[in-house]
Formats: sequence, C-alpha cells, structure tokens
Amino acid sequence: MTEFTFGNCRLAVDVEATRAYYAAHPLPWITCDCAGCRNFAKAVRGLPQAVKDFFADLGLDPEKPGELMYYTGTEKDLSGGGWYHLVGTVLEGSSQPGDYEGFPPGWHELAEGFSVGFKNQCDLLPDDFPRPCCQMEFEHVMPWVLEEPNPYIDE
Repeated sequence: MTEFTFGNCRLAVDVEATRAYYAAHPLPWITCDCAGCRNFAKAVRGLPQAVKDFFADLGLDPEKPGELMYYTGTEKDLSGGGWYHLVGTVLEGSSQPGDYEGFPPGWHELAEGFSVGFKNQCDLLPDDFPRPCCQMEFEHVMPWVLEEPNPYIDE
C-alpha cells in the first residue's frame, strides 16, 4: 500500500491492484445513453493534466467511473459528480454521508472545476472488486462537447 495525502484526507492505496482491476475490465464502462453520460465520455479525455496525473498516481482510469450524475449546465459546460473505487482505505479525513450537504467540507481541489473527497463506504461496488476498498467521490464542471443542445440548462 502506498500512502497519499490530499487536503485533509490520508489514504493507503494498492495502486497496482487498482490499476490491474481497471485494466482487466475493458471499456465501455459508461453504458448510459443520456446526454450527460455521452458528454462525460467525450469530455473526460480532455481533463487538465493535474487531474490526469492524479488518476494515474492512484491507478485509476478516468474513463471508468463507478457512477455519474449531473446537476446543471450552460450552453458551454455541465456540472456533476460521481465516484470511482480504489483498492485501499481512508486512514484519516473520510467524507462520510451525512457529514455534509451539497459540497462536502475538506474536499481537495485538483484543478479548477474538479475536486475529490474520499470515504471508506463504497456504493454500487462490483462483486469482484478487491478488498479493502474505498471510494473517491468527485465534483466536476466539464465543457459541453456534444453537437446537440445541453438539456441540463436551468432556465
């Protein structure tokens, strides 16, 4: 296990086991056909370098989220969130459900429009995911890259 510190969170992650799990499960992981998921699948390839490096350091594949959700957008962007699973554990600073409303305190901003928080409780965990495991939740604002109107615009 490799220890990482992000903001107030300290993690122990088995980077190679995490990387191996994602490598053994080929694309596509985003199977929903809603506009938000189709946009995420394209926009995630253009993440800022700091976010790409963060994912690589933890052994995560940004194209393989465990869950995605969307909140609101403009003609040019879409905000949302979701999570990824890691082989490892949160040692300190876990963002537990009920500890926050909306954007949890203690989340770590990786780049403008992309922040992460961690918890030991895993939601929608695949049965074959290695243990111990923890969950990296994320909030994002990504560009709207589809050649169709963004249906998430609040008017």
